[in-house]
Amino acid sequence: MVGISMPLIAQRQLTYEEAVAIALQKNVDYNVQTNEVERAQAQRTQSIMAMAPSLQISSDFFNRRGRQQIQNPETNQVEFLDVVSENIDARIFASIPVFNGLNRIQTFRASQSQVQSQDYGRERVKQTTIFNVSQQYLQVLLSDELYRIAKDNHRNQTENLKRIEAQVDLGTRAPIDKFNQLAEVKRLESLMIRAWSNFESDKLILAQTLMLEPGTEYTLVNPGLPVESALALTVDLDDLYQMALVNRPDYNQQRLLVDRNTRIVSALRGTYTPTVSAFYTYGSFFNSRIPFSLEEQLRSVNPYHFYGFSLNVPILNGFTTRNRVQSAKIDRDNSVLQENNLKTLIYRDVKTAYQNFEAAKAQYLAAMVQHDAATAAYNLERERYDLGLSTFVEFSQASNALIQGQAAKAQAEFTLMFQETILNYQIGQLK
Repeated sequence: MVGISMPLIAQRQLTYEEAVAIALQKNVDYNVQTNEVERAQAQRTQSIMAMAPSLQISSDFFNRRGRQQIQNPETNQVEFLDVVSENIDARIFASIPVFNGLNRIQTFRASQSQVQSQDYGRERVKQTTIFNVSQQYLQVLLSDELYRIAKDNHRNQTENLKRIEAQVDLGTRAPIDKFNQLAEVKRLESLMIRAWSNFESDKLILAQTLMLEPGTEYTLVNPGLPVESALALTVDLDDLYQMALVNRPDYNQQRLLVDRNTRIVSALRGTYTPTVSAFYTYGSFFNSRIPFSLEEQLRSVNPYHFYGFSLNVPILNGFTTRNRVQSAKIDRDNSVLQENNLKTLIYRDVKTAYQNFEAAKAQYLAAMVQHDAATAAYNLERERYDLGLSTFVEFSQASNALIQGQAAKAQAEFTLMFQETILNYQIGQLK
């Protein structure tokens, strides 16, 4: 006995929420933005610690040849001898800035703006990912609906063909009607195959976006977006624009970039001013020519303390600071130009989404009337054709009108649902 087992491919059901979650988990741009947020947070932490005291420990080990100051323990006098000595020098150094032209404070504020800016950037990438998944998800549902319509029409016309063939056999229909109906069935079969191909292509695009394993079969769950709520939604263009300026993450990101660049200019200007810092050093050393042990020299004989203030006055450094300030000012001015340009783009996006949303509502209402009228006309024309009161051309025209009405209804419904998604995306409220 030979047993042949066929692999069973289980279809996976995907809800809208699951598709979005998978996309956010695997989307490269979103993960990159998350990493950039972590980088900005690390830079902010560094700018905070830059305002704290600095502390370091250093030590030197070296041989010294030549004249050296050697203390004679018998006479307690310092003698200058030409000798070779082994030395150890260790010290602890601490310093804290007292005044540096507010450079570090402005640097911290700039890093704080950078963190917030990166957060907004990540949020916009998140919304863009949700937007793309929504578009592709609804496109698959629409393609599935158009494929279903094509199959239903093909099946209905195939049944009509069987009925016409029976009438031809009885002599109540001319043979030409059978051939015309056969041509219509084959035309609908071609449309059905094309609809199936579009449906499979749209599924592949969504699977690629979600990075599903190759060969994964899945079906989508219709989220059941209420068309009635979209039809009842009334919006004002000016209100939408103001909401976009408040909620759009990319605009908030750009505003914070302007703030960051402005603070960087202030921080760099602070380097023009003198800097004052306080310092303290504690150290000790060992010299092999001094007749005391290593522990005695380091602990009690040679310890020393230094403390005081350090003043640094910049006079000339090859225009390095001036060049850095000028470059920072250019970055600030460019970011202001980009902010103004983004406001113009946002208004264009919001107005376009608003107009398309209103047009989608009107298109949906018109498509519903078209579908209902085409359905009623097809039913009447079918009865007249069965009774021999109309020609095949008239019946075919009614059938084509019904197909167009069904497709128009499906497209208008999904278009209206997606236009509301687009509107929420453009005003920065897509969740």
